[in-house]
Amino acid sequence: MADLSAELEAKQGFLEGSRVAVSTGTRPLVRSDLSLLQTILAEHGMALWAVLSDDEETKEAARGLALATRLPGSNTDLNGNTLETAAPAEHPAANNSSANDIDGSNGLILRETIRSGRSVYHEGHIVVIGDVNPGAEIIAGGDVVVWGKLRGLVHAGALGDTSAVICALDLIPTQLRIADQIAISPHDQRRQATPEKVSMHNGRIVAEAWQ
Repeated sequence: MADLSAELEAKQGFLEGSRVAVSTGTRPLVRSDLSLLQTILAEHGMALWAVLSDDEETKEAARGLALATRLPGSNTDLNGNTLETAAPAEHPAANNSSANDIDGSNGLILRETIRSGRSVYHEGHIVVIGDVNPGAEIIAGGDVVVWGKLRGLVHAGALGDTSAVICALDLIPTQLRIADQIAISPHDQRRQATPEKVSMHNGRIVAEAWQ
């Protein structure tokens, strides 16, 4: 815990405002351990929201503190147990996905603001007509379009589609992901809101004007 606190202190400017999922493997942790971890993270402006564990007592302790024991869109049930998957032929997008693998008719349109603490997962494209607030998550197998302010975490191409894009009228996210790449927006309060599109180029996430 002391080592963790020192590491967070050194990186506070970078990590402050983050929501944290901790993977503990088979290490057993009791409720007091998790409470201490919550306190340390809170002291550095971070929030513990999920504990991923192979130990049943640790998962029970996490649930006792109202912490999640799985990630949104993960192939597990609410108790963190792995679900059986269908044969690859039935789910082509789960392997080497491309934009053409995503069924455009399977898009999800949300006419609302996605508020802090809410996670939305969809295997196709997601369109939000409204804002995505800090602390909210959007995870899509395809593209993500936000007709409003994007200030939360957005993961496009979550099934491995590197051609996926993220578009927003005002792009100031806590974190962006495309496939397995991650980018964090710089904190610049002087910037002027402009529509932007984010995509992968040469293995890196880049932003450009959204015409």
